[in-house]
Amino acid sequence: MMNRSWIPLLLIASTFSAGPDAEAAKPKPAVRGALKAAPRPKISTQAKRLILAKDYLGFRVFVRKAYSLKMSHSEWYEIKNLISQNCDRAGYDLISFWNARNSSGKNEIDLQLEKADALMLSGKYEEAFTETQAVAKKLKQMIRSRPDARILIPYVFHTMGRALYGARRFQESMEVYQWINTAYPHIRQVLFEKMWAAFKAGRVDIAMGAIASQRSSYFTTYLPAESYLIQTYLLKRLCREDDLSQVNAEMKHYEEKLTQGDIRDWVSKDVTTSILWQLSQLKPKPTDLLGLVSAADRASEQKEIMSALNRVYEKQKPIILSDIKTILAYAHLAKVSDTSTVLKPVESLKSRDALLKQDLEIWPSESNEEWLDEIGKHVLIGESLCNKVK
Repeated sequence: MMNRSWIPLLLIASTFSAGPDAEAAKPKPAVRGALKAAPRPKISTQAKRLILAKDYLGFRVFVRKAYSLKMSHSEWYEIKNLISQNCDRAGYDLISFWNARNSSGKNEIDLQLEKADALMLSGKYEEAFTETQAVAKKLKQMIRSRPDARILIPYVFHTMGRALYGARRFQESMEVYQWINTAYPHIRQVLFEKMWAAFKAGRVDIAMGAIASQRSSYFTTYLPAESYLIQTYLLKRLCREDDLSQVNAEMKHYEEKLTQGDIRDWVSKDVTTSILWQLSQLKPKPTDLLGLVSAADRASEQKEIMSALNRVYEKQKPIILSDIKTILAYAHLAKVSDTSTVLKPVESLKSRDALLKQDLEIWPSESNEEWLDEIGKHVLIGESLCNKVK
């Protein structure tokens, strides 16, 4: 039942295109007697001004307009680097948008990643894993000489984890997902897939921990529908009826909010949509560089962002509602069924002492303190109630 909406690895395609164009950098012979035209400001210089002013909406609009302008490869490359460094404020979608303009062609790594994607889509998971593993090794060797290699590595790890899952190597898949850091824009999707890998590997503690990480305050309050399904199933196996009732109440509340058409919780489901929402809600500031990007162009871009978000939301809403209704029905069935005859109970979980031996810190689940680097590190250490005398 795992969601197989493959995230294109080539979101950062052509990251390894050649550096500034050497040919464009060569001095051109002067034409005797010719009048010198006033040099136009470099496009990349103007883009840097927007970044320095922290005018990220203006930068986004400027990049989209610059796409059709004539420029040297060196200018394209400089803007590419600016996008990579600021996509967490201006939108991750700008990466693929700008890379599509690269005319220098694809290199070996781009071609390997395309091949891996094709193998995944055709169900050849072992071959896809081998291909992406080779790319990961190359990228690690290139980090010192090419800092932008660091940006691509989590995308490669993500595909490696998916390939291992497809090959039914669930334990290894779970381990690869744990290599991906929280700066990755699709980290919540990674946590979702890690949950499935841990569930398939029989690791109840890690599966429930991945669900807890998906509940981080950095995301929306509500979980993906399939996360509720796994949580319901595991809570039933742990005989934790009170917790199961709380999850059912949360699903019903989510169902109500979706029915009302409230988009705010939905847009926080992942980093990518959350950033776009924030851009769409920005108010004009005195520091905005209106001389580079007009107020009208900014308002038009915000309207377009909201329109795009609403289109996706309206398309996904009926699917989510249908899934929640199905899971609520399953939860009701699980609640009235006898665990001993329907589901094999989980009698015990890894102890606190065993976790401490792994150099893990223990924090109470009710603690309000949360750090970004904790996401993905949660593990359930609660006890099974199946062997308790009622």
